[in-house]
Amino acid sequence: MQQIDSMTPIRRLPGEARPYYLADGDGRAHLLLGQVGRALASTEETNGAMSVMTALGPAGRPIPLHVHEKEHDYFLCVRGRIQVWADGESRILNPGDVASVPAGVAHAYQFHGHYSQFMGPIAPAGWDRFFDFTGSPYEGPAYPQVDPSPPPFDKFGAAQAKFAMKYLPPDTPYADASDGPDDSLPGAAKPYFLKAGEGPRHTLYGQTTFQVMTGAESNGSLGMTVTEGPKGSVPAHLHETTYEAIFCLDGRLRVTADGEDYLLTRGDFFSVPAGVEHSLVLESHLTRWATMYGPAGPERFYELAGTVCDERIFPDAAASVDADRVAAACDQLDIKLV
Repeated sequence: MQQIDSMTPIRRLPGEARPYYLADGDGRAHLLLGQVGRALASTEETNGAMSVMTALGPAGRPIPLHVHEKEHDYFLCVRGRIQVWADGESRILNPGDVASVPAGVAHAYQFHGHYSQFMGPIAPAGWDRFFDFTGSPYEGPAYPQVDPSPPPFDKFGAAQAKFAMKYLPPDTPYADASDGPDDSLPGAAKPYFLKAGEGPRHTLYGQTTFQVMTGAESNGSLGMTVTEGPKGSVPAHLHETTYEAIFCLDGRLRVTADGEDYLLTRGDFFSVPAGVEHSLVLESHLTRWATMYGPAGPERFYELAGTVCDERIFPDAAASVDADRVAAACDQLDIKLV
């Protein structure tokens, strides 16, 4: 077996649907309004299932309020503090908090922390090219101290037609940030906020998975979970028709895909096309990662195969696995154990 660890990621997207690993800070990067948007996966890598992006930058002004005609946008705060507006409401997101914005909903965001970053999927794929079109290629780490490029107002205007989006009038007011319970999924494709540690959670293999988006919230296009656990593993499996993306949030996560090993640490990304056999090994006392699925479905595996978790942390010891429940869940979802 060829051993590949965190010292040997690819630096660019491969342009085809195959397994690949990006280290934190790699991907197709563009500088826009002082922020750096990085595409981790796009149309070619996901067969159109989704794009996956990160954006990071300093504290600054909000981006303009706008609407996507087709895309579902998603924000998982990775670091710093990020304010998100959606459908007339606004929240300050801290690390682990999320905001979900379906197509047709006016939204915007603003970085409040000095080094803020969010990550998330966008479906259908293709929106990541907005940054190629309006921004400037960026080869540096993090983001620059000073953005020398002027705002590309002409490109913003052209982008409305090219990317089926619309900016709201510049005098549209931004709602003040408010607080709310933000502790459950809405069960429908409408905007919502979810605080870290909230939402449906289930335990399997000694790990706890938090559902942060299901097919009910995305019209079936996206599913997303955040999973955390101690040292342990997830058995080898594949998805026949579902694309999967993994983003490591904490710890050390070893992914074996098509017989090759890849070690992910904080901020690293792994792309798993449909049909690729893969397994996971958690190598730290605490490992956390986000998993995105397109289309939705496999995000419910721990729900159907595991047990409800009343706490917000994984158990002290792994419970026995009910093989019948696991088999039934695999039959219902696009999961095949190998």
